Amino acid sequence: MAAVTPRTRLALVSHVTSPSATILPLADIVRELEARGVDTLVDAAHAPGQVPVDVAGLGAAYWTANGHKWLCGPKGSAVLHVRADRRERVRPLVISHGFNDARPDRLRLWKEFDWTGTVDPTAHLALPEAIRVVGAMEPGGWPALMAANHQLVIEGRERIAGALGVELRIPTELHGSMAIVPLPLPLRDMAIQALKADLMDVDGIEVPLTAFPVPAARRQPGDPPTAAAVRISAQRYNEAADYDRLAEALARRLR
Repeated sequence: MAAVTPRTRLALVSHVTSPSATILPLADIVRELEARGVDTLVDAAHAPGQVPVDVAGLGAAYWTANGHKWLCGPKGSAVLHVRADRRERVRPLVISHGFNDARPDRLRLWKEFDWTGTVDPTAHLALPEAIRVVGAMEPGGWPALMAANHQLVIEGRERIAGALGVELRIPTELHGSMAIVPLPLPLRDMAIQALKADLMDVDGIEVPLTAFPVPAARRQPGDPPTAAAVRISAQRYNEAADYDRLAEALARRLR
């Protein structure tokens, strides 16, 4: 909130941050910004399928998310929610085939965004089926699936941290189905990219490695990072042995 000034009109806030896999206190952030006259655009790319989401209850002016991540839908499927009092302000860059739709029960927002240009709607039409299929993988549905993924990723980060001899800094409740483990020594950007490439090309492991601060947050473009971390994820196709294998590869290469 200290960054808000009288000139602030819109704040872009992540629901679950990508570099640090941290769940932000979004309801509090939206409420405090709203009290200062600032609209919030929520980047919820990693939220659906990883954490419970109540878009209407959140009250953000704008909320958008991907369907191809934790919902396991096709790439190109996504969601845009615009609060009712902001819908008249939002127009597509390319007009929709539905612009001339005469039905009075459809919102103008829907008509103008229904089918813009020559976009292929297949991904959006397939997303509900993806939600049904993935949610049926656990007897308790999506709540049970998210809980199982959370438990597995927390176990995974503890195994990796133990192998690397590092301290975990983020409370478990601030992680969903992703978590980060700090690396035991800071690495330069090029060294991080080299390590990531070796893990992929030699060990057959694809995993994000991030330097902190991320380049966009550094005071000067040439400033080196001061820390690095590995971000792990857990989905129903993962098992504990996956994280043991990653832990062994990281420990061996960092030595």
